Amino acid sequence: MRFRAVWREPAMPRRHPILIVASARLARARQIVADQRDLIAKLQLAGQPTVEAEKTLQTYESSLRHLEEHERKVREEFRRNRTG
Repeated sequence: MRFRAVWREPAMPRRHPILIVASARLARARQIVADQRDLIAKLQLAGQPTVEAEKTLQTYESSLRHLEEHERKVREEFRRNRTG
């Protein structure tokens, strides 16, 4: 059996992969926080305890804030390097 090389686009552009990864992680973290808020709302509607879900949400929100700060720093560094 013969194999033929297939051209594939790179997974990430080479110019600023760190920024792309940081943005992707930030988007995923925001989705996780939104999902957790939805879970809390569903638990409340069902009359179920939400204490653990709320504690988990606090952890997710803390992580989100750290990721936002990291993404901001990466973006600033990228802009500095691009302009200067």
